[in-house]
Amino acid sequence: MTYPGGPDVDALEAPSDAELIARVRAGDLDAYGELFGRHHHAAVRMARQLVPANDADDLASDAFAKVLDALRAGGGPDISFRAYLLTTVRRVHVDRIRSGRKVTSTDDIAAYERDPQGFEDPTVTGFESGAAAKAFASLPERWQAVLWHTEVEGEKPATIAPLLGLTANGVSALAYRAREGLRQAYLQQHLADVAGDRCRWTTERLGAYVRGGLTKRENHNVREHLDDCAKCTAVYLELVEVNSALPALLAPALLGTAGIGYLAAAGTGAKVGLVGFFVTGWRKVTENSTRTAVTGGAVVVVAVAAVLAAMALTGNDTPPAAISKPPAAKPTQQPPVKPPTVKPPTVKPPTVKPPQVKPTQPEPTQTTTSPPPVTPTPPEPTTPIFDEGLLTISAPRSGGGVPSIYGPAARAAAVEDQAAAGSQWLITIKVPAKNTKPVTIGVNYGKSLAWPISGQPAGWTCTKAADSKSGACTANNPGAPQVLPISFANPLGGSAADRTFTISAKSGRLYDDDSETLVAPPRTDENLLRIAAGKADPDTHFRVLTVAPGTDRSQVTLKITYGASLAWPIAANPAGWKCSQATKTCTATNPAKPAPLPAAFAVPENSSPAARTYTVSATAGLVSDTDSETLAPIKLDESLLRIVTTDPRQDPNPFVYNRFLQIQGTTGRVTLEISWGRNLSFLSNVDRGWTCSRSSDIRRATCWTDHYTKPFNSEWAAWPGSGPANQLTVTATTGGRYDTDTAPIPPSSSKR
Repeated sequence: MTYPGGPDVDALEAPSDAELIARVRAGDLDAYGELFGRHHHAAVRMARQLVPANDADDLASDAFAKVLDALRAGGGPDISFRAYLLTTVRRVHVDRIRSGRKVTSTDDIAAYERDPQGFEDPTVTGFESGAAAKAFASLPERWQAVLWHTEVEGEKPATIAPLLGLTANGVSALAYRAREGLRQAYLQQHLADVAGDRCRWTTERLGAYVRGGLTKRENHNVREHLDDCAKCTAVYLELVEVNSALPALLAPALLGTAGIGYLAAAGTGAKVGLVGFFVTGWRKVTENSTRTAVTGGAVVVVAVAAVLAAMALTGNDTPPAAISKPPAAKPTQQPPVKPPTVKPPTVKPPTVKPPQVKPTQPEPTQTTTSPPPVTPTPPEPTTPIFDEGLLTISAPRSGGGVPSIYGPAARAAAVEDQAAAGSQWLITIKVPAKNTKPVTIGVNYGKSLAWPISGQPAGWTCTKAADSKSGACTANNPGAPQVLPISFANPLGGSAADRTFTISAKSGRLYDDDSETLVAPPRTDENLLRIAAGKADPDTHFRVLTVAPGTDRSQVTLKITYGASLAWPIAANPAGWKCSQATKTCTATNPAKPAPLPAAFAVPENSSPAARTYTVSATAGLVSDTDSETLAPIKLDESLLRIVTTDPRQDPNPFVYNRFLQIQGTTGRVTLEISWGRNLSFLSNVDRGWTCSRSSDIRRATCWTDHYTKPFNSEWAAWPGSGPANQLTVTATTGGRYDTDTAPIPPSSSKR
């Protein structure tokens, strides 16, 4: 991006004018060099409207020096450097002329200043330094800067963005607010001169009238008044053009008539804008049936049109006259404006009649006749005025309600306490001085919240509405309303709308609305989840998972994790739940009242505690709870298993060694883990009612039955030997019990 008269600068990295001004005040002359590069071309263009071209650079340099002195002394602009610089160029030029008059003859002034060819009317001068200039001066400097560059200079937002330290979109948004602020300030300038109440009522609504924001009845009343009032019609016409003719209004107001030439040199079309401004104004007069009003206001409009048209054609300027004449011109021009308002003759007859009729008591009738213009005033100004400074919602303490002086441990404890207690807020109302209008506050809140006020706070009278979603408070002292404290219990769930509250403040026509959404930190509630034991069973640990009921929940979820000795404990499609073994989660179909969820863990083997532990995490809205349990393994029962050696005479197979594995005290499932030494060979493959499988090392096998009815007959072949090589080991497991026994199998020579 290239600044006028300056080098290429990256718009995203270039410092704004405000930053450069601050650096200059801190003593950084390089920053002033950058300001010089940005605005030198504009200063020279302005200087050329005042002095011959060969003297323009000197005048611009002197103006830059003046501004530098002002900044070093702590004065000067904070943001709007361009407008301040151009005004300084004009003032330096005037100072030169005034100082030159003391030592130079009058004939020499023409060498420094060119007089306009047309005439100069005090009406024009008053207009230039009147409502538009005062309204512009009342705006914040940031608004002045963006209006000057967008409306007067005609620059694009992308070009202005680096000067103000904004994006192009930010410049557009700021310019929109500034134009609206200028319109309102412009109306306020006219309100100061409004005499009658009817004129004040109309003038207060002209801004909305121009934008089409009035009701049908108010539109009718405004049009009727404009048909009868020349002064309000003139204000209306000026207001219609206040945005479209900003260059024509502001440039002469700040730069004198030299501003016309400055704009023409910049190519902004200000000359056409001046003439078009008043031509458009006359057209709007005729279109709005205000010809009667024009007879009083046309003097001003036509006179200004004639003078500014002459200035636009000549392009000349007389800065001393523009500075010295406005104060003298205002008194001279004011009398001609007021006589056309025929109000004084109309008002005086009623005031003369009362003395004659006083004894006969028609005075009440006369008083009732004369107040009609006055009586509508209190009720009629009903158009609401948004005042964003009327209402403030703030937290009473820093850091989410926790004093910042606390240490980490104390702060953590305080946060926990506050989460349980709720969120506290302070409602502050700032009314105009000496306010007598009632001050009311409306409180609306989502369904996850409750009425936040207990009793009657100091300075307020509060009432909760029957709908349990709103309420209202009225200040006992409307002139100085006290701060209203409110406290919402932290919500346990719900959508953002359910957790949002809105405060609406109103005093007379002023109103303001603010909202806050509560986001309580997740917290633990030990009463949320309960794990209870189910029916007793030797083979299974039955459990029932219960989540406490509660309102304002969008979802209730259980996540179940478990150790290596356990398995997924939830049956398919449990009532009231949707479960997934893949994600190990279950979601309640009724979050407000979740159904009990049954779980069943098979009794684990005698493994580590971690392998036998399961954990259930419950989440309900913003509340959670986690419980764990380590399940008992199977128990050792020495009486469970017996390895029985049969009598040789009863041996079913005399050519092998038979060993019967007998289980005591069960008819359910039985599992046998069998291992043997290297001198033994396990021969049994199938025994009725039993199923066996061998491991890969050929000396281990597992046999099981679902219904134990008779001992398992194991058949063995043996080679000579003794010790572990000829030893049989069996571990029996059933119903949470286990037992391990061993038995030697002698060689065939000692078989019996």
